[in-house]
Amino acid sequence: MDKNNPVNLKNRNSVFLLLIIVSLIFSISLMLVYADNTSVITSSQKILCEGSQFETTAYFFLSEQNGPIVMIMAGVHGDEFAGIEATKQFIKRINDTGLKKGTVIIIPEANKEAVNNSVRAMSPLEDLNRNFPGEPASEGIKGLAGEIFDIIIKNEVDFLLDLHESVDYFQEGATFYGQTIVLDDHDMLLKEVADYLLQELNSAIIYPENQFQIIQKPIEGSSTYESLDKTGTPGITFETCTKIEYGRRVEFHLICIEKLLDYFDMILP
Repeated sequence: MDKNNPVNLKNRNSVFLLLIIVSLIFSISLMLVYADNTSVITSSQKILCEGSQFETTAYFFLSEQNGPIVMIMAGVHGDEFAGIEATKQFIKRINDTGLKKGTVIIIPEANKEAVNNSVRAMSPLEDLNRNFPGEPASEGIKGLAGEIFDIIIKNEVDFLLDLHESVDYFQEGATFYGQTIVLDDHDMLLKEVADYLLQELNSAIIYPENQFQIIQKPIEGSSTYESLDKTGTPGITFETCTKIEYGRRVEFHLICIEKLLDYFDMILP
């Protein structure tokens, strides 16, 4: 075969050009896929109760697209660790992938002093979840509650998720809340969100005792009760049972966070 034959050269050039075009199309496709699964975010931090024993950090993640403002808290009780770990893991995920739209505010260790001491609260009177809405100008636990509540008000938060744990499963008449989604009102949005989370969570749970249930049990002074009562901001309290293995509980909290934001169409696949 004559390698210098014009016809052969033309064919080889055509094949070479075709390979270049295919390569370019593939590269552009990869770029589009990557672009569809990442989003630029602006992140910032706010120190609460700075300089005091209650000092803790709130993390703000703002996407380029307008959307709902969701606030997520953990460590309101310092010995409920699964929610704390889940929020820290989710912060890493947001930093890696960004948000589709909206704003997420996360406080991983709300009562930092109690977390550091692995106790529910430093004293019964310092139970953070009985001191909302608090007062920002106050000292101590009421000041902490007030500064957290101030974030809800000033940022016009649309929905609040408060992550908790209980030492036993919920039963009627009992004081334990394990494996529940707690509502403070029969508000329609609350019911819709809770039903969605219940379906998403329970679909992957084999053992009936580990499945979640929705209960309506408002508690004055709690974050979700006071946010709805004082500002109209709906929220849910999510409770896992510490009788379940720790890693599984962390997974439950992560699923709850992800599915809540998925409900509001805020996160990328």
